[in-house]
Amino acid sequence: MRAFEPHHPKLRIAALVIVAGGAVARGVAYLNQPSTGGLTHFIDALVPLHVWAIVWIAAGVTVLAGIWHRVVGRYALAFVSMMWAIWGLSYMTATVFGDASRGWVTGALILNLAGLTIIVAALADTVGPSREPVKLDLRGDG
Repeated sequence: MRAFEPHHPKLRIAALVIVAGGAVARGVAYLNQPSTGGLTHFIDALVPLHVWAIVWIAAGVTVLAGIWHRVVGRYALAFVSMMWAIWGLSYMTATVFGDASRGWVTGALILNLAGLTIIVAALADTVGPSREPVKLDLRGDG
């Protein structure tokens, strides 16, 4: 996240740790959960929830590995963002099919998180300002 680095050297690491923590927490929440009770309409039908738990945890650990390897971080962030988007769409689908009348609320929040994660991933590839000191021109040519 080179765009973050000129502002604060630890911001890149903080962003990756936050995203990784969210993914791992999601995975841990699904470890012993048989289903989401209809909240994730098509996700439960595709793959059992305990398998999704492993995928979430692995994605979070991979994002953490991105602290040391930028390319790994880039793809891990993109993958986690895709996972959040799938989950958000699943909550929205549950609303459409009548499984959860207020699933759209959680779906909207999760889709928001997916978008923010995409922005973090995009910043990971942004070059940002140069590392040389900024020289201010105080003459005021105007």
